[in-house]
Order: sequence, then structure tokens, then C-alpha cells
Amino acid sequence: MMMRRPRQPGPRRRIARKRPLTRQRRRPTSASPTAQRSPAPAATTAATTSNLYFPPVTGEWEKADPAKTGWSLAGLERLVTLVKDSKSATFMMLVGGRILTENYYFSAVTATSANDVASVQKSVVSTLIGIAREKGLLTLEDKVSKYLPVGWSKATPADEGKITILHLITMTSGLDPRTLRKVAEPGTTYDYNTDAYQKTRPLLEKAANKDINAITREWLFTAIGVSELTKWEVRPDAGTDATGAAFWGLNMTARDMGRFGLVSQRRGLWEGKQLVKRSWYDDAWASSKQKPDYGYLWWLMGKRKIAGAPDDWVAALGAKDQKIYVVPSLDLVVTRQGLAAKEESENSSDFDIVLFEAIAAARA
Repeated sequence: MMMRRPRQPGPRRRIARKRPLTRQRRRPTSASPTAQRSPAPAATTAATTSNLYFPPVTGEWEKADPAKTGWSLAGLERLVTLVKDSKSATFMMLVGGRILTENYYFSAVTATSANDVASVQKSVVSTLIGIAREKGLLTLEDKVSKYLPVGWSKATPADEGKITILHLITMTSGLDPRTLRKVAEPGTTYDYNTDAYQKTRPLLEKAANKDINAITREWLFTAIGVSELTKWEVRPDAGTDATGAAFWGLNMTARDMGRFGLVSQRRGLWEGKQLVKRSWYDDAWASSKQKPDYGYLWWLMGKRKIAGAPDDWVAALGAKDQKIYVVPSLDLVVTRQGLAAKEESENSSDFDIVLFEAIAAARA
């Protein structure tokens, strides 16, 4: 995971298209705990709850028929080639939960390879926080200092004591991303801050009285069939933050990324069980005044000025173009691992536009 201070993304060029991938009708969503947040995009899906497919924990993962699901074979071939030529290690697309395409490009990378997904982990933590809130273990308005001892940042105890969990997951803590000192009042400005975000792990562990791997597996991963290969661990090569705390990474296989994307696309539902409260996604995928294309540790790609992009396209994004795309209106999940494909920083990549264009072109 890259720990340098990210540059702010510059203006994005608009991509001319004759028609959008999908057209969305908006519906009201539940109120968000944060004032001045726009509602999350409507989550219409191509499948009804009664006939949803979920991949089994063991056994074959069913394949999607491109022709029957609205995709062009030639378009998919061009897409897969483009992704291969963009320094990718893995690439998957799920339609209706079934595998539309699954690719491993590096000789050393297979379906059982677990790779560091960088800041994709943030969206996993967002989901865990949603579950913790439902369990009554915390509220978003709780002060971080309720769970962590004084000195978890480099701000004064008084300023540190103002910062809430909500501030951490919306990147509005008011702390400098490198020094963790106060530079603004909490909740007033957006500044992408991995160092402050990393405090959510010990916070969750304190609230649940369990370590992060136990929390993730017991609350989510076991139920959706995520393999034991996927796990959290310290990243010794990443150094420490300003307080001396080590950074943690999440290793995931491509298929496990797909499973997490699918449970997110289904708004917490898995095989008839509501693992995450459905309304959590109304909050997590809603815009804030400070950053319209950012929710609760999720990127709201449909809020960006990308021509033809579905309103409900959200993403978990990590450095070097690690990605999970979730598009409920298309019943679509896309995952990618590899090296940086285009110009990118810790929180922005030009490859998102290139990849989106190729995905749109692959539609029949």
C-alpha cells in the first residue's frame, strides 16, 4: 500500500458516448447520520430476490452466458486483451453472481494467489463498521477516543477528543495525512487520509473484543465463502505512522474479491440471510458535502463526470489499480489486481475511465 500523501485528482476529461450503459430512476433512501449528504443511487437489480444465484463455498462456480446476459463475445475479448496489456495480474467479471470472465495474466498468479489489495480494504472495513453498528457495539457519532487511548493521533488531547468514527470513514478528521496533527476542525474538509483510517482497525477490535481476522471471518467472510487465503496482516515494508503504529494490509484472492463485491452488490444479502443491514448501503453509498464522490470508505463513481456511467456504480479502489467495481443496476461486479496501469495516486487513477469505456463497449 502506498503511504505517501496523495495528490488531488485534476479535472477529468469527458468521454463521448452515444448512449449510457444504463439509465437510472432515483428513489428516496433512508436518512443518513450525516447532515448534508446526498442519497445513495437507487439499487435496482436485474434479478429478483427469489432467483438470485450465490456461488457455493465448494464446488463449481457457475459461468454466465454472454449472449443471454447482454454481452458481446468480441467485445469481451477486446476487454480482456486491454486489461492484459495494462499490467494486470487478475481480472474477473460477475453477472448475476456468475463468472462472465476470469483471467490470470502473470505466470505466478493463480486462483489461489492472495495479493495485497491496498486501499480496497477500506470498503471491507466500511462493511464491518456497518455490522458493528447494527450489533450495537458502536455508533458513528462515538468519539474515537472512546475506544483508543490518548495519543492515537498527534493532535492535542482536546482536539483528538472531537474526532468521531464518522470523521474517520468520510476522510474528514481534520488531521494531516502524514503527521496526524490537527489542520482543520473535524467534519469541515475532506483530505484522503490512510493513516487516520488505519485507526479503525484497533477501534473495531476494541469494540468487538476480538482481533480483526476473527471479526472479518465471523461476521462476513465465512458466510460468503471467502477462503482462508484471504487475511489481514501487518505490512512491515510500509513502515509506521506518525504515532509509531504499524500499517495493516488485506491479502485477497481474485475470487474472494468477487465474493465481497457480490455481497455488496446484493446489499448485504447472501443465500437468504441479511448479513449486513440493507439500509447501511444507503448511508455508505451517499455523497457528502465535502466530497460528492466519496461515501463511507467507498468511491461513488457514478458521481464523477464520466459520460454514460451508471449512477449506482460504486467502487473499492486501491493503489496500483486494485479494484472492485459494483454496479447493482447491471447486476455486475468487476475485480482487478496488478501493477499500476495508468497515471495513479493512492486514491485516483486514469485507468478507471479507460476500463469503464472498455466494459461499456463490451455490452452487446
